[in-house]
Amino acid sequence: MPLFIKLFIVSLICALPAGLLTFDLLTDNLGANPVETLEHTTGDWTIYFLLLTLSITPIQKLFSPKWWLPMHLTRRVLGLSAFVYALLHLAIYFVFDMSVDLNEALTDIAERPFILIGMLALFLLIPLAITSTQGWQRRLKRHWQTLHKLVYLITFLGILHYALLVKADLFMPLLYMTLFGILMLMRQFKLPRLR
Repeated sequence: MPLFIKLFIVSLICALPAGLLTFDLLTDNLGANPVETLEHTTGDWTIYFLLLTLSITPIQKLFSPKWWLPMHLTRRVLGLSAFVYALLHLAIYFVFDMSVDLNEALTDIAERPFILIGMLALFLLIPLAITSTQGWQRRLKRHWQTLHKLVYLITFLGILHYALLVKADLFMPLLYMTLFGILMLMRQFKLPRLR
């Protein structure tokens, strides 16, 4: 199968949650608070894709799988998907919660620091999305890898943003932080191959 078709299929799979969310929106199936559902779902998928992106290297170290889509492209699609869902998350907040009022949004950010943390994570994602191509990798040389290590901080900030939002029910943020911690440890140590 040609590479561009594989890339298209994986991208389509990554877009599936957004498609289902759009369907639920159009069919009025988002529950009592549709805006909250939209915000939380896009936020959750941002974290899922960040964690999936970070899991590629440990999976490679442990299993050395033959990737259906080459490993670097799989990582790129997952990372760009995280960026797209983060943009959707911000757009839903800005359009539905803030009614496209920048002053109101800035006031809200000043009053609720968890929003500022989320914004910081998104802004840090922008240079990673822009420089995700092989062309940028060649241009930046060794600095490319240094820049893309920001994904660790971004993932931490995204999970912290979520934890500060929910305040009381911390099960999911703690689960995400635990998974993040495990993935970070797996990246630090030489892992035995399991196959």
